[in-house]
Amino acid sequence: MEEQTKTEEVKEIIIGDFKTKRKLLNFVSAVNGARIRFIRDIAFLKGEKLSGILEGVIFKITICDEGTIKFEEQEGTKLSDKSMIQRLINEIDEMDVTGYAQKFVVKGLDFVDIDGKLCYLEVEHQKPIDKLKSLFDEDEKAEVSDKGLSILDQLFSDDEVEEFDEDHALSEVMNGMLDDLSEDDVKLIVETSENPPAPTEKLVEAAKSYYLEAQFRKMNEEKIVELETRIVDTQMEISRCQMDIKQSESKLKEKTESLGVLETRLESMKPGDEPNGYVFYVSEELKNIEGLDETETNIANKIADIMKLKKDVLVKMLTEGYYKIKIAKKEDITNQDFELDKEVYQKILSIDSIGKFSITDEGFEYRGELNWHQLVGKMIRNGFEQEPEFDKLCQSNSYESKEEVKEEVDTETNSDKIIE
Repeated sequence: MEEQTKTEEVKEIIIGDFKTKRKLLNFVSAVNGARIRFIRDIAFLKGEKLSGILEGVIFKITICDEGTIKFEEQEGTKLSDKSMIQRLINEIDEMDVTGYAQKFVVKGLDFVDIDGKLCYLEVEHQKPIDKLKSLFDEDEKAEVSDKGLSILDQLFSDDEVEEFDEDHALSEVMNGMLDDLSEDDVKLIVETSENPPAPTEKLVEAAKSYYLEAQFRKMNEEKIVELETRIVDTQMEISRCQMDIKQSESKLKEKTESLGVLETRLESMKPGDEPNGYVFYVSEELKNIEGLDETETNIANKIADIMKLKKDVLVKMLTEGYYKIKIAKKEDITNQDFELDKEVYQKILSIDSIGKFSITDEGFEYRGELNWHQLVGKMIRNGFEQEPEFDKLCQSNSYESKEEVKEEVDTETNSDKIIE
């Protein structure tokens, strides 16, 4: 008989980039109505199931050898880095487990396989009874103190010289037999006993501590999820507000131009207001800064970048001109100590609804698109009157120019007379 040589295939060991606290076994799904389970090593997970900021991200998870996994963000997005992925894996490690198809799977986390079918992540999980059994396993003995082992011996001893009275043993526990146990020992005894000891002060405190720690951890995780969700929502709201600002600026510009056309048409069809008893003076255009040199312009541009302002708008604000507007009652133009009627105040503001009026000790300052001629024309249409004496009192440049010309003429005339 001819012998056949059998070659055993050696499976290549694959080591992933990340290691988990508890062992991840595989991805499992069951067929409804049948005792059939499908097992995979690779599955996909949507990023938003772990964090709100990862919406649209798809992760590919591959279960590898020696308790390692690969956790890779698929092409098309790049929102995660190695530290973030490790944090996500730690969160999965801490998630509760539930029963599914006679397996233990991570609770509340849905995966899909390469065919898009639903599956769950199976993990290695030890039940409380298994923890108790491990105490007697020589290869894998739990770390329990001598005092803990002594108590377990009393609770589960096979010595039947005297009938074992569990109630008596538990009453002994209540009387302080657990006082020297560590908190971990107390938890283990409570979890592994079918009829746990009656609550002593030690057990109650340990239970409270364990419960509060679990509740705090749960609250912390929920708070993190809440904050991440609120951050994403706020970022989206900021984007919407920025879009609204752009649309509003565009609409404001359109409406401003339309208002100018409408006011011009109305002025051509409607006579001006009757005199309201006030005289006015509008100064020539004044400027704080005549212009910016190259160095000043560079500084302004840097400020605009830091403050996130439009450079041309900032330069315009620094170099734009303004006008001073003074008013007085016609009956006494020298008196500046008077109470301005609200109706008159509103008439001044209505000259330019888009421009900016500010009140000063001398009257008003106007900054806007209207020039000197437009301002004077609108003041007259609103019932204000021009008065040369008031212009002289306000030290009008036009008045000073006429006086200077008159003085020069008088001087020349007198000189001619002297020569003759």
